[in-house]
Amino acid sequence: MDIQEELNLIKEAQQMSAGLELEKRKIYDELVKKIDPSPRFESILWDFVVNGVQCYKYDIEKILINRKKWLDPED
Repeated sequence: MDIQEELNLIKEAQQMSAGLELEKRKIYDELVKKIDPSPRFESILWDFVVNGVQCYKYDIEKILINRKKWLDPED
């Protein structure tokens, strides 16, 4: 394989990756529309859904149950 073929493969992989990122964003945007999270919870959802931060996996249910108390405390 010559250098040009390798460069073409790298460019193709980058474009495919960019397409996946766009799809992830669309999925996330639909989720946000459906559950209408507070700004702080939206940040947590972004990290979990888009970035794959798994430490939130077990906390999401607790956050949903208590989101008014934990994330949106009344002043």
